[in-house]
Amino acid sequence: MSLFSDKVREIKFDRTNGASKIARNALDVLRFFVQNHKNSTHKEFVAEFRELGRRLVEARPNMAPVQNLVAQIVYEVSTLEKKDLIFAQEFALSRLDKLHKESETAVKKCAELAATIIHDSDCLATCSYSSTVCETFKVAKRQGKRFKVFVAESKTDDNMFCYGQDTATFLKSIGVPVDVFPDTKIYRFAPLTDYVLVGVDSVLCDGSIINGSPTCELALKANECGIPFYSVCETAKANTLSYLGKNVELKKGFDLVPSDLVTKIMTETGPLEANEIVEVMKEKSKFFEEFHIP
Repeated sequence: MSLFSDKVREIKFDRTNGASKIARNALDVLRFFVQNHKNSTHKEFVAEFRELGRRLVEARPNMAPVQNLVAQIVYEVSTLEKKDLIFAQEFALSRLDKLHKESETAVKKCAELAATIIHDSDCLATCSYSSTVCETFKVAKRQGKRFKVFVAESKTDDNMFCYGQDTATFLKSIGVPVDVFPDTKIYRFAPLTDYVLVGVDSVLCDGSIINGSPTCELALKANECGIPFYSVCETAKANTLSYLGKNVELKKGFDLVPSDLVTKIMTETGPLEANEIVEVMKEKSKFFEEFHIP
């Protein structure tokens, strides 16, 4: 499994892509396993598939879509009634492709709904990097809307990455005016905006969100100024482990934003209320049985 260890490590240390893309990359790791495994029996295949899935889930504890998508495919493969190796392999590949496409479609639907928030002459703020937020900007631009974005530089503690700069580069590529400001200047730039729009790595069962720094500081300032704070994500980012009572460890570089600072969470099905978040998690909770998480 040394080859797969390298691929799990790539998922764990990916600091370039957003959570949705990393989740799809995790599915690609499982696909690579199915296509290249050396097992001789159905039992061995399922056991190693489950173990690789567990390692992928543990690799990104703050990223709910990685957990949810991987747990779902592991559950579906492990609970197949037909105990046949070839059938299990073909089923896994088919379902992996479908989950991958469903994830991409969900991101696009989220962006389309979130783009309705953006209007002509708006000035909004964001931070960190989110492929879903970038897709939202692309949709709004394609609709002919003219708007400006202030982006917090979102610099890591080691100064190796400025995720806000990645967002700014994307905005410039589609012709949207953008200014990048230092994280220490949120107090100055947030009051100049109409609202804040950010991505999400996880939505917890109480409606709070986890996202890259400095999301919480931006949310606090928006609340102080009476500015709406919107987040956009797929329902796959509902953190099922929080529903199952597991403590969600906040990793370095991530912020926890309390639910009372979040105006709306925009998903592919529309705005998600706190009680609806729990229902999503309840539905997904069975997928985690294969990892012995009750």
